[in-house]
Amino acid sequence: MPVHVSSSLVVYLKKVSIYLNEEIWIKFKEAILRKYGTLRRLSDEVESLLRSSLVDEDIEKAFKDMNVEAEVSFSPEEVKRSRPKLQGPPSEALIREMRGKRIVESLP
Repeated sequence: MPVHVSSSLVVYLKKVSIYLNEEIWIKFKEAILRKYGTLRRLSDEVESLLRSSLVDEDIEKAFKDMNVEAEVSFSPEEVKRSRPKLQGPPSEALIREMRGKRIVESLP
């Protein structure tokens, strides 16, 4: 479906149907409503998410065009596996200890 943005610019849009988990769809719409105060940007946000998920392919193509070998696609699981291992106690424990010391020091 063509949409005339200006006299020289025509944008082609495609209407699609998708099936989503109802709870996820409701949460997504609520997030859009909080962000913009309206649901008019719903399609724009869905398109933006689709575009961002395809960025890896664009980057990979750009590297190929420059004759640079690089692997750019990482799944969320790969990212989690490649994170550095944390050392020392969790930050929650450190903060709890600091708060405890502050409370003790303020007691008469």
